[in-house]
Amino acid sequence: MTAAEGAARVPDVGALVVDVRRDRIGEVMAFAGGRLALRPPAGGREWEAFPCDVRPATASDELRGKATEVNDRSRRERGLA
Repeated sequence: MTAAEGAARVPDVGALVVDVRRDRIGEVMAFAGGRLALRPPAGGREWEAFPCDVRPATASDELRGKATEVNDRSRRERGLA
């Protein structure tokens, strides 16, 4: 793979992606040092991933992420998490 091919695979800042290693949905916050800084769409702690370990989020992924956010919020409000 050439440098240009590798660069073409880096998602834009703001893009919603799936970290396939962690099975987590994240929004791209930055790209530095060959790694992406990802953050859950609803906010939270950032994590790092290599561009080769992410793929663009599908509509199904986005829906799954929203359902997870709602369920997590509900658990926190009820004191279960």
